[in-house]
This record gives sequence, C-alpha cells and structure tokens, in this order.
Amino acid sequence: MTHAHLKSFSLLIFALCAMLGMPVAAQDAGKDSVGKLKVSLYFATNGDPETAGKKAKKVDEALVKQFSGAKALKFKHYRLLGDDTQPILRSYENWIAPMKPSEEILLSFEPRGKVESDGLSLDLEFWQSRKKIMKSGPHLQVGKPLYILGPSWRGGKLLVAVELISVQKP
Repeated sequence: MTHAHLKSFSLLIFALCAMLGMPVAAQDAGKDSVGKLKVSLYFATNGDPETAGKKAKKVDEALVKQFSGAKALKFKHYRLLGDDTQPILRSYENWIAPMKPSEEILLSFEPRGKVESDGLSLDLEFWQSRKKIMKSGPHLQVGKPLYILGPSWRGGKLLVAVELISVQKP
C-alpha cells in the first residue's frame, strides 16, 4: 500500500468511526428534563383594570384572597395577562414567554445544583423589552409558587407567579 492509499484508508476508517459514534454523541444528557415550570403574568392595579387590555382575564377569588394576604401584593384589581409552561432542561438555559406571542416579558431559568425530591434551585432572570431587570436564585418547591412584584406597567404593577409544577430526579 502506498502512502496516499494508507492516508485515504485512514480517513475512511476515521469517517466510519465518527458515523458509528454519532447516535451516542447525539444524546445530550444536558437536555434531560428535570421538571416543569409554569409562569403566570398578572396585572395588579388600584385603578382601571381595563387598561390591561381586552385579552386580560379576571382572576378567581381564591387567588385574589391569596394575593391580598400579602401587604406588598394588595391591590383592588387583578388580571391574568398570560401563562406558559416549559420543561426544565438539566444543563441549559431555558426561556419562558407568559404573554405569547409577545416577547415583551420573558423569563430565563437554569437549574443550579442537585435536583431534590421536593424541589430545585434555579438561576432566574426577568426580562422586559429585551432588558434584564431582575436576577434571583430561588429554591422552588412543588405547589409553592414564588410571587414577584414586578415593574410598573400601564398604571399598575406586573405580578409574576413562578411555580414548579413537577420535579424529576435524573
């Protein structure tokens, strides 16, 4: 075998090994889901709730009582602007848009540390109009939403509910 043939043969073997290894390499453990996160976006105001827009929905009384129980969240009117649920990927930054199709309000989140049976810690960022306005590192537990009093908006305040729906240990 000549040097040129040996080089071609080596390239062929390398290409075959790479092709055979592709399915194994294509499985990225970082893309495994470790849970589900739901984000709901509310408009809270003491003024006219209609300024939230036509698509905003009234909030049920049980949730109104829950909000009103916290001094910082006490307003006369609440409207649901939207919500979204997304899987939590183990090693990737995830994005959630509670006002789909609008991207005016976005949250990014990424798991931090080990997944526990009752919850997990996240790096959480709140974005408005493509600007990061808040960063936090909460530990979330299933069934215990985190309420964030957000920025002023249309004569009221945005209120964000971040809820861990489920958690799965990998």
